[in-house]
Amino acid sequence: MFQSNKQLKKKSLFLLAAGMLVSLAAMALPHAGPGESYTFTFYSDASRTVEVGGRSYGYCGEPFQWGRMTSYSTYYKTTCNPLP
Repeated sequence: MFQSNKQLKKKSLFLLAAGMLVSLAAMALPHAGPGESYTFTFYSDASRTVEVGGRSYGYCGEPFQWGRMTSYSTYYKTTCNPLP
């Protein structure tokens, strides 16, 4: 019923490590400057044949996200005229 201090420390370290990995992944996304957008396609494995998600953000068009993000991805940058 109750967890020992050792179990709590182990669980806390695991959660901290998982949080850091998520933070690093978010930092790896390129920043869209004025007049730029990025569109990512995420794949199930390194063969990049089965799409499992997508994401777009920036200033050219509506942002969207679907499916799941994985470490197997491709992206392209779109350039448009920024608003005056």
